[in-house]
Amino acid sequence: MQTESHAMPQVLLITSVDIADGAEADFNRWYNGVHLPEVLACPGFARATRYECTDGQPRYLAIYELDSEDALTTPEMQRVRGWGDMFPHVRNFHERIYRQIHAAEAAPA
Repeated sequence: MQTESHAMPQVLLITSVDIADGAEADFNRWYNGVHLPEVLACPGFARATRYECTDGQPRYLAIYELDSEDALTTPEMQRVRGWGDMFPHVRNFHERIYRQIHAAEAAPA
C-alpha cells in the first residue's frame, strides 16, 4: 500500500468563523469552490482542511499549512485574502498563526 508523503508544515494559519443564519450553504459553496482554490494557488500554501464544530462556536474552522509566514504577505495572497461577497454574513471571525515547536507520533501498535 502506498501512502502519501507530506512533510510537516512549519506554520499553520487557523481561522474560525460563524456565518449568519441562512447563508451557510452559499458560504460553504464559495469557500470550497472559490476561496480555497484561490488561496492554495498562492506561493507557500501547501494544504487546507476545513472543519465544522459539532458543539459550540465558532462553527467553521479552517487550517492552512504554510511553508513559512512569508506566504501570508505575497502579492498573490493579498489579492485573494478576505471574505469578498460573503463579508456581510461573517460573524465571530478569528485568525491565528502558529509556528511548529515540537512534533510527536504515536508508537506503532
